[in-house]
Amino acid sequence: MPKVLFENILRGKTKVLNLIFLVLLISVTGSIAYVFAADTSTFNQTINAGTLSVDIVDDTYVSVSEPSIDMSTLSFGFTCQNSTGTFGTSTQQIYVKNPDAADSGWTVSIGTTNTSLWESAGTDFDFNDPTGSGCTDGADADSFGGQMTVDASVGSVAVGSCSSCTTTGVSAGSSNAFSEGIVDDITILSGAAGSDDIGDWTLRGVSISQTVPAEQPAASDYSINMVLSILAN
Repeated sequence: MPKVLFENILRGKTKVLNLIFLVLLISVTGSIAYVFAADTSTFNQTINAGTLSVDIVDDTYVSVSEPSIDMSTLSFGFTCQNSTGTFGTSTQQIYVKNPDAADSGWTVSIGTTNTSLWESAGTDFDFNDPTGSGCTDGADADSFGGQMTVDASVGSVAVGSCSSCTTTGVSAGSSNAFSEGIVDDITILSGAAGSDDIGDWTLRGVSISQTVPAEQPAASDYSINMVLSILAN
């Protein structure tokens, strides 16, 4: 038998055998079986809790680069006077974010990094001297008395950009005055354990009052740096 004819016969037999095997497989299983590699892939992802924070932002929640408060202007006086201001406005509001970082609540306080004074090119004066309700000359030979009171109870608390959050459990602080070594930080806003674990809030309208001792030298550059801090409960 010629070689080519023999090879063709073998190929024909192989095809017949393959066809018979496929027919038998279909008759037994009821379907055609194919073998493929795995057609699924597992995608993994992690979303971490954010950082509990407090900031001074504008009405679009962008940080204000140099936040400030302008206290009411006084004239030189021979008696103790009182200057007032508002902390937290529509353009410089106090802003708290809790992105699942403090599930047991949090507290926002205001204070200073040290025993700061109202500083000026003239004579400095205190913000935390309770002597004579802040109207008596301070013990420091280089400064006069003076005491600042913070009243957060008159402030307005609102939800920030969170669409599903509420102000439940979030409340402004009460009225309190600084007293060196006794009251160095004053609570202005807090979230109870029952407040939203994920949310953001704003505070506006905190009242600031500063007693200015009698005969405090006239100057247009009195200033003091105050610091906001937030702690998880």
